[in-house]
Amino acid sequence: MQLYYFLAVILSLSLGSLPESNQSFGHAVGFSGLVIVAWWGLCYLAVRMVAGLIDKGEVDATVGYDWFDRQTECFRWFSLGLILLCLGGFGLGRNLDRLPLTEHSLALQSIVLLFPAIAMMAGLWAGESLFAARMGVARRGWWSTLTSTFSALRCSVGWLIAPIIGFLAIIDLISLTAVGDQIPNWAAWIALGVVMVVGIPILVRRMFPTRPVDAATKQWIQSVVVSGGIRRCKIVVWDTNHQTHNAMIAGLFGRFRVLLLSDRLVRDLTREELAMVILHEVAHAKRFHVPLRILALVPAWLLGAGLERVLVHDSMPIWAADWAGTLGSVLSLLATVLILRWVSYRSEFDADTVACLSAPAVSRSCERVPTTEPDARRQLASALLRVTEGCAAARKPTWLHPGIADRINAFSPPQVA
Repeated sequence: MQLYYFLAVILSLSLGSLPESNQSFGHAVGFSGLVIVAWWGLCYLAVRMVAGLIDKGEVDATVGYDWFDRQTECFRWFSLGLILLCLGGFGLGRNLDRLPLTEHSLALQSIVLLFPAIAMMAGLWAGESLFAARMGVARRGWWSTLTSTFSALRCSVGWLIAPIIGFLAIIDLISLTAVGDQIPNWAAWIALGVVMVVGIPILVRRMFPTRPVDAATKQWIQSVVVSGGIRRCKIVVWDTNHQTHNAMIAGLFGRFRVLLLSDRLVRDLTREELAMVILHEVAHAKRFHVPLRILALVPAWLLGAGLERVLVHDSMPIWAADWAGTLGSVLSLLATVLILRWVSYRSEFDADTVACLSAPAVSRSCERVPTTEPDARRQLASALLRVTEGCAAARKPTWLHPGIADRINAFSPPQVA
């Protein structure tokens, strides 16, 4: 997941801890609605401006695509400020505890808090769909734009937002009954863990559109996964209409684990290259990178909770107590971003190394898998370069993902003459 989506969701939910204000909720809704409408208009103007320059021949199509991508990226980060304005400045997120409808519902509060972020993301997704239609690489029409926008929601933040709202809805239901007072905290945390282990893989299979794959290819993928050390895993091919190179593995145990491979990845890569991508994802599972990332975030949130506890102490001024939740959330968020960068980089490098080391052993029981470590490194490097071919931005490092050159240099050190 991109850092932007993570920050947009976490920031929106964190702003629910802002102190109450005397601002009218009706005015907050009205002003936030105007900002969102203006945002959609800005996204449309960006599409019309760049597409118009390309249509007139004033800008080459390749340059125009690059301009549009840069504009969209700038818009994304700018939208974080607008989310803060709507929820904090206008007060959309500061009076939820006083509204009869949302007062006793954490799920409804989270929906209100997430609405500005989702609305602004939708504006960007709709703009990308319109631009693709203007360039002749997607269908025109409002229905095509709508379905494309919904698909982007499902595949980007939908699988993160759905479990959050679902879990809060369960808490709401429990709190309405006498059972809620009888459930100890440790039992609630265990229940949350079970829901995550069982529910996330199921949600991934439901949220991402899938397509069938021929029996021979599926059997080969399954054999690579099993030989790589994952005995039970659901294989799913993600239907991106051959637009995306991507792969991910979700779930922690057995039948509740799913490997997701995009259709374009399966189509474009050679078997040897695809085997290395699969072994990279298998390495993430074998080395427990996902639970390690989650555990690494515990100190960040303990740090925020510690600050909040200090600020609510009797010796602190009144304003400190009012802003304790917000300041604690901000500190936790900053620490989370820093920790995630370190952990994400280390886990990617580790998965690459483990994949190259395990390939020779896997090749003894599977066809079309590199038989030596040097060949495995070459095939993985080839796969990384091929899936980012023609997209310079995809090869550059991001906050949560090392660059392609850094990864290749890490698992393929230069030979000493």
